[in-house]
Amino acid sequence: MTGVLFVSGWAGVATLFPGLAARADLAVPFVDGDEAALIARAAACPARVLAGWSTGAHMLLKHGASLFPRFERVVLLAPFARFTDSFPERAVRAMRAAMDADAAATVRAFWENCGLPEAPAFDAAWAAPLAAGLDSLCHSAVADTPVAAANVTVIWGEADRIVRRKALDRALPLLPGADLRLHAGGHWPSPDIFAEHLF
Repeated sequence: MTGVLFVSGWAGVATLFPGLAARADLAVPFVDGDEAALIARAAACPARVLAGWSTGAHMLLKHGASLFPRFERVVLLAPFARFTDSFPERAVRAMRAAMDADAAATVRAFWENCGLPEAPAFDAAWAAPLAAGLDSLCHSAVADTPVAAANVTVIWGEADRIVRRKALDRALPLLPGADLRLHAGGHWPSPDIFAEHLF
């Protein structure tokens, strides 16, 4: 077991983060289990640092009241209270339909919009769980109850095309006491961000 549990984002498979799996316990939403399974994994994890990116950060925020006090530090990269704060439900539904038509192309387009410098190979086994994940994201929402967040750092890229500023601004009031750090990049967190904030 490493000192960091990292709950990734939708389609945030290990190959997007070269070397991270050797330094952190990596969990990919929907691919490695549904929300309940990943939250149970976090609750049982002895790591010192809990981190989540995008959908992973959303899941952790939903359960922050019980999870955050268990960890020395919590890092939320591009968190959102509802994914539909960034995109209307019809847009998410259109992406869901695109997954049925061509999952590989849909995921690659998503990775490109994240700002990923080079897309890894797509594994067809990811298609069904990721499609189900989009169904979940259409209705998943964080309760409007602030969670004590003195040990939380929120990181957001000013060029983020996935979790837009209005979505971030809806999430921040739910995290009183959190430290907000901005960077010039997009949605995909580069290795230097991990080096600075996770390890």
